[in-house]
Amino acid sequence: MATFIKHLIPAAAIALIAACTQTDDGTPQGRAISFRPAAEIRAAVEKGDIPADFLVWGGYGATHLLFDGETVHSPSWNYDGGTRYWVPGNWNFYAIHPRAALDGKVAFDNGTFTVTGFDASKTGAEAVDLMTATASEEYTEGGTPPASVGLRFHHLLARVNVIIVSEGDAVNISKAKLYGISHTGSLNGNTWALGTVSGSSQPSFTTTTLAIADTQEHLLFGGDLLLPPHNTLGDEATLEFDYQYTTGDTSSKSSTIKLKTASVTAWEKAKRYNYRIKIPRNAVEVELTVEVADWEQKDYTVEW
Repeated sequence: MATFIKHLIPAAAIALIAACTQTDDGTPQGRAISFRPAAEIRAAVEKGDIPADFLVWGGYGATHLLFDGETVHSPSWNYDGGTRYWVPGNWNFYAIHPRAALDGKVAFDNGTFTVTGFDASKTGAEAVDLMTATASEEYTEGGTPPASVGLRFHHLLARVNVIIVSEGDAVNISKAKLYGISHTGSLNGNTWALGTVSGSSQPSFTTTTLAIADTQEHLLFGGDLLLPPHNTLGDEATLEFDYQYTTGDTSSKSSTIKLKTASVTAWEKAKRYNYRIKIPRNAVEVELTVEVADWEQKDYTVEW
């Protein structure tokens, strides 16, 4: 069983769940659950919020598991399986998001999530932002039942962006591919086991053609890549693409960029990696800079 820190309910909890149950004889007791959104919903991949259904396990004591993979629905935050009520005891809660990407792939045992065969091949607005949250509450006999339980979700993936910048003229990008990484994996608790590492002939991500105006920035591969963490980036982790200016020297040129650099040797969970590639006019080679930052997290509040 995971060790929890008692949560006070701040105005900035990412999501709130109020939980309740019944007494052993089936008689309702205490405060019942209801949910009411108190903030605008935004896309998880952009702001770290909760825009979709998630799953909850939880209960009190050593054996009373009252939430057993129940779905909490967005944006009403009601849940399946009938109303529960608070009873005295020490309560633990575990949540994982999003439900839609986890059907048949997630298991829960004694505080630990297992996710098998996770596929991170979708990009941009369709990328799956895999997150978990835990919380605990104590309700003593004669006391006031907690109004709600604060669940703050944490990212389990690394966020990677490839940003192309044209400088001096419009440029066309073609035959872009990213390989030498894994876009699949399985999670056991806090440990990831990566799937097959992709190769040049079957890359993880591709873009056939892309037109970029002068001084414009563009995200390659359709936007965010939300990937299983890589404890070590291999030397084979590579970005390749062809580029061609629309005026002047319009000959096609090729660029090969290694994703492992002196400053970036791994992709950690909850970190953001921006590979910014500038294509200057008349340059012999493109220019690469890599920015590393914590994944932007915006708070999300649902009031009971």
